[in-house]
Amino acid sequence: MNYDKLMAFNIPDVQQDFSELDTIRYAISVGIGQNQLDPWQLQFVDESNGPQVIPSFCTVLGHPGFWLGDPGTTVNATKLVHAAQEIRIENPIPSSGTVIGKTKITDIVDKGSNKGAFLYLEKKLTDKISGKLLATEKRTIMLRGDGGYNGPSGNIPPLPPNPSGPALPSIRIQTRPEQALLYRLNGDPNPLHIDPKVAQKAGFDKPILHGLCTFGIACQSLLQTIFNDDPTRFSSMSARFSAPVFPGDTILIEAWENGSFQATAIEREKIVLSNGYVTSK
Repeated sequence: MNYDKLMAFNIPDVQQDFSELDTIRYAISVGIGQNQLDPWQLQFVDESNGPQVIPSFCTVLGHPGFWLGDPGTTVNATKLVHAAQEIRIENPIPSSGTVIGKTKITDIVDKGSNKGAFLYLEKKLTDKISGKLLATEKRTIMLRGDGGYNGPSGNIPPLPPNPSGPALPSIRIQTRPEQALLYRLNGDPNPLHIDPKVAQKAGFDKPILHGLCTFGIACQSLLQTIFNDDPTRFSSMSARFSAPVFPGDTILIEAWENGSFQATAIEREKIVLSNGYVTSK
């Protein structure tokens, strides 16, 4: 990896039109609608009532796609891992409209030639018509094949607070066998999530669920617990992707009064989201 070339790489801005159908599709893809008798769930999938928008929807809007696959970045694109995610809602995201996503590299942290490097990205999502900033999204990408480069190293952000206070009621979400097939319709066609041969080359027995799908599942669950069913109270959410989820896994989302949370794949007893933390307005 060439540090200077990567830092100077121009990530194209993305203008995206989206409809209520896209908003509903996203909600279903992160587990909403399993109980069609639940009015709370129906608000996210019924266009006659909005529909209401799940805050994590911002992760699939204005996304620049797999730009790291461009040889001009100089990174080893076959050894990338989405390591962590953070979102902050600045203004309410509409259920349809046109947005512009501006993504930039904010830092690179060298972990050494045997470990790789952390690439830190920031996306600003704005409404094209009003010019309002809707959301700020931060992604951490682990460049497993690019540690030990010739260049400066940044600083790793501090970890969020540990769980404290009473534990809140936990929620279990049963992911569906075809969950990854549905989620990829949001604009993430990575073959790792659909092609068994690609998954095996990456070291998995079968295709895995998108990390951002797990993030969205946790988000909609936390709206029910920490935010008392009120999406308008949501301010920010962050988590580390600590292990993959396989479609069909049952995910247990546990949260605490101070905003900490984690998600576990119950059947395999694997924590899949760690260092989770949310804040409210």
